[in-house]
Amino acid sequence: MRLFQACISILLLVLIPIQSGARDASEIWDDRCEECHGDSVKFASKYLWNVDGQLQGQHHIDNLDLFLGNHYIPDHAIEVIRKMLLTQANSPLRYVTECSGCHGSAAEFVAKSIWVRGSEVRAMEAGMDVGEFLPTHLELPPEDIAFYRKLFARIAGKPIL
Repeated sequence: MRLFQACISILLLVLIPIQSGARDASEIWDDRCEECHGDSVKFASKYLWNVDGQLQGQHHIDNLDLFLGNHYIPDHAIEVIRKMLLTQANSPLRYVTECSGCHGSAAEFVAKSIWVRGSEVRAMEAGMDVGEFLPTHLELPPEDIAFYRKLFARIAGKPIL
């Protein structure tokens, strides 16, 4: 009888698909995050940064996985969500597309042209805060100005909120 029960148990394990970890990142996002944060691509491109292959955001900059774990993401899904968001965080691509033609690499540009102290992000050549200068530069809208202020500060190694 025990042999029969063991065989049935093994058969059930083989025939019933294991669900833990089987869901993909977009399904987890849709289930756990979308209601508050909307589409993952829009969220990642607006609020997250891919800095040297590391995902960074406004919260727990040095350990975003800690924040994800404390923000309704189960432990087994943190890595999957982090990888998805890292792929979608487009800050380096956005700078490359919109700025690098004139300004070169973001790291070089920030090193020679941007000064960050506290919450101030200053364009050194213009002698103005980036928030004041950028509206005169290609007529960037306010949400783009906030994006670039945060991006430049993060590249400078002095993130602001």
